[in-house]
Amino acid sequence: MSKFIYLFLLLPCMAVGQNSIGLPDIINYSKQAYKAGLQNWDFKQDKNGVLYVANNEGLLSYDGRFWKLYPLPNKTIVRSVEIANDQKIYVGGQDELGFFAPNANGKLQYQSLTNKISRNDIIFGDVWDIVVLNKDIFFRTPNKIFRYSNGTMAAFDAANEWSFLAICKGQIYAQDKGTGLMLFNNEVFTPVLTADQLAKNDPITALLPLNGDTLLMTTLRNGLHYLINNKLQAIASANNVLFKSERIYAATKINENRIALATSTNGVYVVNNK
Repeated sequence: MSKFIYLFLLLPCMAVGQNSIGLPDIINYSKQAYKAGLQNWDFKQDKNGVLYVANNEGLLSYDGRFWKLYPLPNKTIVRSVEIANDQKIYVGGQDELGFFAPNANGKLQYQSLTNKISRNDIIFGDVWDIVVLNKDIFFRTPNKIFRYSNGTMAAFDAANEWSFLAICKGQIYAQDKGTGLMLFNNEVFTPVLTADQLAKNDPITALLPLNGDTLLMTTLRNGLHYLINNKLQAIASANNVLFKSERIYAATKINENRIALATSTNGVYVVNNK
């Protein structure tokens, strides 16, 4: 199966008079087509091109022809999905986290990992992000980041509230609303940027590698920034005014020169590194 960029637009946007020459074809899949919940929270694609979707009613799979739904044991919303190097499909729900893997018959079967979590931490709410670094799996909830490594689960408490988790250039970054941007190193999260250096209560929504030591940081309310050697630098671009008002809630690299920015109010923008 060929690989595609999947854009699920949850909000209507005006397209009157838009020049579509050079734009990719977009196929919209309705709730009636995929036969699951209305909201879709996260998307990942495996090496075979199968798409996995974190959906209100469970994990959805799509092989280009058929949709299939896999509910969690506690029937909660699946907020996040990630595919590990061993092709296990890790998911996060509400007070639930674990992975799907094929059984002897090739059917996906769920294995919960909540039994690995300390009794004191078992009520953790929604799992909003999952990232994989080597063989370690990190799960972000508002109050704790869990790390699943070598069959054991460790928990890292938030000073205030964990609002972001990502891997960039082989390193784990997280944002705590009260502390700022943090880097995971030597088993602890250490500050990179303070909350005062960031706009207060402005969530980071993506951290993407550019050339050399430069990272691209997107934020919900303050647009795009460069992060160079742990120092924040504003991007002097007229488009940044636009992105501040339209609110970037997710971003991803398409290739070495193109980046997709998903906004809250006006669909998806594709930009280059300049």
